[in-house]
Amino acid sequence: MANQTASSLKGKAVGFLEAGKLPQALKKAQLGAKKFPKDPDFQAIAGFVLTEMKQYRKSIPFFVEASRMKPDDAQFVENLANALMQTGQIAQALTYAEQKAEKFPGNKELARVISEIQNAGQNWRSIIEYTSFKLEKDPDNAELLSSRARAYGRIGFVAENTRDISRAYDLNPGDASIAFRKAVNLHQGGDKEGCAAILWDILENHPDHPQALFQMSSMIGKDKAPALMDAVNAAIAGKEHPNSELEFAKAQLISRIDGLDAALPQFLRANAVQHETNPYDVNEEEEKLARICAQFPQGTPLPDAGLTEGPKPIFVIGQPRSGTTLMEMMLSSSPNIAGCGELTLGADLSREYSDDGKEFDAAEAAKFAREFREKMPPVPSDSIAFVDKMPHNYQRVGYLLAAFPNARIVNMMRDPRDVGLSKWIRRFPAGGMRYASNLDAIAHSANLYRRYMTHWNAVCADRILTVSYEDLVADPKTYSQQVAAFCGIDWNETMMHPEKNTKQVRTASIDQVRKKISTKSIGGWRTVAGHIQPMLNGFDPALWPEYDFD
Repeated sequence: MANQTASSLKGKAVGFLEAGKLPQALKKAQLGAKKFPKDPDFQAIAGFVLTEMKQYRKSIPFFVEASRMKPDDAQFVENLANALMQTGQIAQALTYAEQKAEKFPGNKELARVISEIQNAGQNWRSIIEYTSFKLEKDPDNAELLSSRARAYGRIGFVAENTRDISRAYDLNPGDASIAFRKAVNLHQGGDKEGCAAILWDILENHPDHPQALFQMSSMIGKDKAPALMDAVNAAIAGKEHPNSELEFAKAQLISRIDGLDAALPQFLRANAVQHETNPYDVNEEEEKLARICAQFPQGTPLPDAGLTEGPKPIFVIGQPRSGTTLMEMMLSSSPNIAGCGELTLGADLSREYSDDGKEFDAAEAAKFAREFREKMPPVPSDSIAFVDKMPHNYQRVGYLLAAFPNARIVNMMRDPRDVGLSKWIRRFPAGGMRYASNLDAIAHSANLYRRYMTHWNAVCADRILTVSYEDLVADPKTYSQQVAAFCGIDWNETMMHPEKNTKQVRTASIDQVRKKISTKSIGGWRTVAGHIQPMLNGFDPALWPEYDFD
């Protein structure tokens, strides 16, 4: 009888909810929670109704209780993670969602929450504020220092990132998460041996650690790869659900041992696992292109912020894996040119215009410029220019050039087939790179990049220099001189030796740019064309007249 009553009350609560009668639905759910305190569904319904009423903070206790009572229900976890995010408790939301993602691999809603938090620089700044406040009272809290280090790294504050993760590691070297971040920091700074030593320590105590196995698989030599393969296979066998890091680790090791052609079926599996939880939305990207182009119509001058203060911005754009890191390392090898890595500010500051439709005029451009300079990492006082090499800024050229009338855009163009293959055989978990785990999506995104650049060249071609990657690596002196002249900076011979640049590298090009400039990767797609045919079929030859698609 009691079960029937509970079922009837739930039906009424859900019926009111579906009818949009939220106060009545909440009343029934709260009544059910009192009458049936061991039934988690009433807690969840009450919490969900409150989120529909935009009362996220009030919903949290209900979701906490529902999740406590039924910890194996992913829906309750999703609701709590989302409520924490909506109430601005970003650090708590990210920590909770990432912890639960281990338990619920493949959960799209948790992946969405994590992606939404990670894609916005303001969220990382919120985490910095939160952890800094906590650290005032607990300065030796290694976990807080590690969290702040991660946040600093995501918004380009390299020195602060290194300081905090080094301090956290000194305090608690036995924490696997902290040790892993320290290892990555060392690798980014060029210390592969130090990185490897820490990774081996992690694996000695945690042999199935996915991140450490993946990181090690990207660095290890052919001689030690078989032993690591045994560890990766054991870790995969011990997982109830597929893990993309482990699947990519296996693919990288097969490539080390037997060559790329043998590894591509495993890369297909690894990418499929990743794409399942982080799919690419073609329609969403098409609509975004249309909105942005409409804000900057051809034949109409860009808004002008009227601000030309230094240091001069140089934005290096292009598809990821097209040579943007190489170009930044070449430019920042020269004295007085500060390399800032991939800043999220272009995306953060343009979102209200590109996504929400807010008008972007000269006044808004000036506001954009001021906020950009206030929030960007500090650069040396003698810098005459800084380089932001966020590849996807190709979507935001109009905003950037309107905000910075003295800025220059260096657009790196590379054969999309080589770019596509390079994306396919690397793991890109970030939300902004979700297309990289699907061959059709890689082609669509590449075509979209070219359509963006066609538009920007029609609007402001005089402030954009397109550099062919193939030409640059074949003749670095000529083309680095061309770039320097276009940017209005003095050319320096050090630009031809980016491998000597000691700045941190925080991209997938981390190891390539530590080597001398080479042409050996050009045309690599041809040897494995049979494995990537859907991508090859997806490129629009009309958009790529520089390359032979016959």
